[in-house]
Amino acid sequence: MIARRDASHAQHLELRVKIKEIEDSTTMQRQRVRKVEHEASNSRSDMALLAAYQHQIRTLKRGISGAEEEGLALLERADGAQADLERLKSEVDAAEQGFAELSRNVETEMATAAARLETLEAQRRKRMSSEIPPEGLQLYERLLSAREGVALAELDGRICQACFMEVPTNLYVRVARGTQLTQCPSCDRILFQRG
Repeated sequence: MIARRDASHAQHLELRVKIKEIEDSTTMQRQRVRKVEHEASNSRSDMALLAAYQHQIRTLKRGISGAEEEGLALLERADGAQADLERLKSEVDAAEQGFAELSRNVETEMATAAARLETLEAQRRKRMSSEIPPEGLQLYERLLSAREGVALAELDGRICQACFMEVPTNLYVRVARGTQLTQCPSCDRILFQRG
């Protein structure tokens, strides 16, 4: 939207420059017409010269008329470009206000989420540090980062629900007892069973 606004502004300025050039050109042609008319009035006796002056005056007047028509068309286009520019400016202003509000909302949500994350991490550290042996916690942390945030896998029957591989019977028994951490031989996740 900003690029369209800037392009519209550039087009409007370009049209205004062309209009000014046409105005300057027609002013100079009008001055030339007055000069030729003055020269023609001074040379009444020479008919050939008078005819040449009159032809030159008609040519200049046709040029002025054409330039004025072109100037009017450019003026209409410039007015349209000005209206477009005003519309785009208001759209950009509205979008910038919406973006600023959205940014404020995102910042508020990010601050809330960061505070919530800190609270949850504090609760996690408190729970884990007292109840879990350090080597088990280190294994869990390593698997959490290595397995994209999923360090545990449910064992349904003898099937690991993370990799869907069947585990040996002795691992199934260890998981069922729940006395030690047992990892899936295929995906290395810590296995658990729902009670």
